Parts: sequence; structure tokens; C-alpha cells
Amino acid sequence: MKIAIIGAGWLGLPLAQTLMKSGHLVVATKRSAAEVNKLQDMGVSAIQYELGDNLDSPKLTPLFNAHTLILNIPPGRKSPSLKKFGQEMRALVSTAKHQGIQNVIFISTTAVYGNADGMIYEYTPVAPQTHSGVIHVEIENAVRSMFQQHGCILRLAGLVSQHRHPARSLSGRKHIENGQQRVNLVHRDDVIHAIEKIINKNKFGQTYHLCSLEHPTRQQYYVDAATALEVPPPEFVEDTSFPFGKCINSEFTLNTLELDLAYPSPYDMLKG
Repeated sequence: MKIAIIGAGWLGLPLAQTLMKSGHLVVATKRSAAEVNKLQDMGVSAIQYELGDNLDSPKLTPLFNAHTLILNIPPGRKSPSLKKFGQEMRALVSTAKHQGIQNVIFISTTAVYGNADGMIYEYTPVAPQTHSGVIHVEIENAVRSMFQQHGCILRLAGLVSQHRHPARSLSGRKHIENGQQRVNLVHRDDVIHAIEKIINKNKFGQTYHLCSLEHPTRQQYYVDAATALEVPPPEFVEDTSFPFGKCINSEFTLNTLELDLAYPSPYDMLKG
């Protein structure tokens, strides 16, 4: 199958390499010519593309000739750019539909549930509290509207790997609040395997979650994680309340995709 990946960065590149090893034909995008050359030197077919570029450009023909399109572009961190980001993403989805793309996978986020508390399922109503969350919901709706049973939404919890872990950014920080809030993390390798399953088993037309099975508190986990990673631990504000916050439940997703997590616990993500 020919697969196009918009955004071959920290997640997209290893995803492209994994899909190629499985026998798929993959074309991926990067924003600069130098980055495109690096991908091509690694044996990955690549095209220079940045969100907002002319979608009618002949250089994008290989993308729209694909059978499945994976949208893996996170929004910018600056709020003023988010509206434009949403508009350009919806235009990309629309063009993919008119150009004959069969399936679309949109990499979304569990942040669409905002500050919800308790167990969160794939059918739980969204309640975004940030501009980014709102834009993600709008893009999700565009994918569902245009692709229906051939569109797939994959909402990810906090994405980590052994060498990219939030405990490092929290290391040494003091007076951190919300220590009793639950942790929701997922390992990059499990995300890649899930996307493989969606494609190989033709499991489109669904909204999926992906998150580890365990949800320790932030204080418990990040202090333990800092010790395991041999970095200074963070210090949290003393809090004797009960654990709170959302717990992302991925049972439906795991059962539907017949997927066993390689990292079922956040503590497993500290090994290796």
C-alpha cells in the first residue's frame, strides 16, 4: 500500500521506517530542503512541504497519489497561529478527499477532553479548554465529515520515549502544583504499532485512544522517574487530597486493534 505521512519528525520518521519494513511504499514530508535530503539519504522518499503551501502544486502529486494519508502535524504553541493552522489543516483534508485519497488517519490528542475528571472513554464527550484543543476537535470533525468510514482519529496521551521523557523537563523544578493529578502517557513505539494495526487490519471509521494502562499521580511518578533517570527530582506542593484528573481508558482501542502494549505502565517507559 502507498502511504503518505505529513510530518516526518520525532514520531513520523520512525513510523515511516516501520511501515517501509512491513512492505508499504511510503512518502513523507519535511519543511526544508536540507531535511528532505536527510530523509532521502536514509532511504525514505521525501517531499518538501509546509502547511499552507499551495496544495495544487505538482510537487505534491506523490502525496495525493497515496492510498492512505497520515496527518501528523502538531499545531504551533502560539495562540494567534492556531486559527490559521486549523484552516490550513481543513484545506489539506478537503484537498486529500478531492484528490482521491482513500483513508485518512489524524493524529489528535486526549487534550480534547479538557479538565474532565474520572475515567475517559472513546465515546466520552469532548470538552476542550485550550485553543489547541478546540482546533483539534474542528480538524477531527472535518476528517469524520469528509471521510466518514474511511477516516480515523487517534487521540494520544502524553507521548514519550526512553530518550524523550517529561521527567527530564520537570527535573529540579520546585513548588509544582497538582501533584495528585493522574498521569496519562503512551510510548512512541506503541503508537507506531497501533497505526500499523489500523492500516493492516483496515480499522478505519473509528475514534481511538492510546494510553498506558496505569495512572499514578504526577508527584509519585515524576519523583520516581527522576530517580530512575538519575536526574534531580522535582518538588511538588504538599497536597493531601485524593488523586484526581482524567484516566484515559484504551480498552476499546486495544481490543479492536488486537494490540498488546509493549509499555503498559508508565514505569515501563523508564527502562532501556
